[in-house]
Amino acid sequence: MDESVKRKLKKAGEALKGRRALLLLLLLGLVLLLLPVGGGEERDAPATVTPAEAAARPEAELEARLEEILSRIEGAGQVKVLLTLCDDGERILARDTRTTSDTGGRSESESSALTVSEGSGKSGEVEVSYRYPVYRGAVVCAEGAGSAAVRLELTEAVKAVTGLGTESVKIVKMGATP
Repeated sequence: MDESVKRKLKKAGEALKGRRALLLLLLLGLVLLLLPVGGGEERDAPATVTPAEAAARPEAELEARLEEILSRIEGAGQVKVLLTLCDDGERILARDTRTTSDTGGRSESESSALTVSEGSGKSGEVEVSYRYPVYRGAVVCAEGAGSAAVRLELTEAVKAVTGLGTESVKIVKMGATP
């Protein structure tokens, strides 16, 4: 090997030795960035909706979420929401279909929900898609509904979330509670 090449390799090796600590520190920083952070807190549904309510009224969870977000609109104040449904949505499950034919040329089909093993002896249905609820109307009762600007903002927000038209959203001013 040529003497100048040897000198260049030696010089490059010495330069790396000086930067090794910096490279290790940089690598450690990258590893720390990739680690998950947080206190392990899970985000639950709003406290105003119990699991039993959510099961009995599919719109209850959305009402609670709307109340929280609408109350943050400037000037809205405290907000209560009521949603009515045309239909409460549907889970579309994967189906396992078995067809049997007899010698006479007739065939029969039998269909059942496809299930998969989730481990530990548990099994679950395979959901292919979900058809969201269709809303009929909404009533929003807000402290700040005396302002036309606030009513407009509330109406637009409810329309964006539910897909309802303006004629199906009613905004009213909240009165004193007994």
